[in-house]
Amino acid sequence: MPSDDRIGQAHAAFGAALRAFQSSLAATADEVRAYLAPRQSTWEGHLARVQAELGPLAAGRIDPERFAAQFATHRQADPPTLQAVEGALETLTAAAARGAALCTVEVPPGGSLYDAVARGLSEIGQAFAAARLVHDVRGGVGAARRNGGHAALPFSEWTRNERRVAPPLVVAVGGADLRAAALAEFLDGRQKLVLVVDGECAPAPLARLVGPGTFVLQAQDAAGLARFAAWDGPGIAALVPESAARFVHDPAAGAAPADRLTIEFLPDKAPRRVIAGLSPAQQMEEVEMLRALAAASRAGASAAAVPGGAPAGAEPADKLAAWLLSQVNLSDLG
Repeated sequence: MPSDDRIGQAHAAFGAALRAFQSSLAATADEVRAYLAPRQSTWEGHLARVQAELGPLAAGRIDPERFAAQFATHRQADPPTLQAVEGALETLTAAAARGAALCTVEVPPGGSLYDAVARGLSEIGQAFAAARLVHDVRGGVGAARRNGGHAALPFSEWTRNERRVAPPLVVAVGGADLRAAALAEFLDGRQKLVLVVDGECAPAPLARLVGPGTFVLQAQDAAGLARFAAWDGPGIAALVPESAARFVHDPAAGAAPADRLTIEFLPDKAPRRVIAGLSPAQQMEEVEMLRALAAASRAGASAAAVPGGAPAGAEPADKLAAWLLSQVNLSDLG
């Protein structure tokens, strides 16, 4: 599964976001190195360097200790603080070195999609925790606050800012383990998830995640991921087999549901077996949910186009009532 071409296509679609995150990790690591450099050297080492730079001609003429103190860039730092910041630097350096692998997880067969996503985001969160630690140290925060500061940081503890700068997470998952509804809590800020599905899955596993501000895409290939990547908000995409529904809910497409939801294909029949814990009837409920959303969108658009507000396909009595109401002058009742 990790060698699936679609994983590489997902990485390519989000290349700009991945590169921006890696650049920020590298830049933060450089700042930490600059912070550590004058604090890691001992006074004795600093004094030895000053004596060497002054040379033998200064012997007996210049007091190297006074000279070193006058022009020292050396700064004292307690060992626990140094150790904490060095650990943060290791975390940032390791995260930067992983590249796109940091933003890719695989759900083992029979495993939990929710747990895999939570683990993947927590590993990304390590970089946030490391950056927080360095910020605290530079701000003089006590050691008690710093302890464990570069451990894994779960998504639930991310700040609003962190949820807006985090990279997308690409998840390889088998269709039998695709329980996508459980991922709703991770769709916040600008966090995006891309599920690369292997094997048969339920027809509309993302249907329950459609919301006014959430981009939701079910597609057979990666062609729609560029549009998803351009969305300035949270969202989830699934690259599904040919038998599954194909649709896109794009919050940027308009204010009305009719503008946001586009359905390319809905299967008429569900698989005859339980998939990802859902019975055939439950699987078709998700398909019908999409069908109902699309019907409601069409009805709303039709109602807006008919004088008096009556839906285009309304019963004759309803059309007549709407027309009568539009003709009555009620201005003399006020």
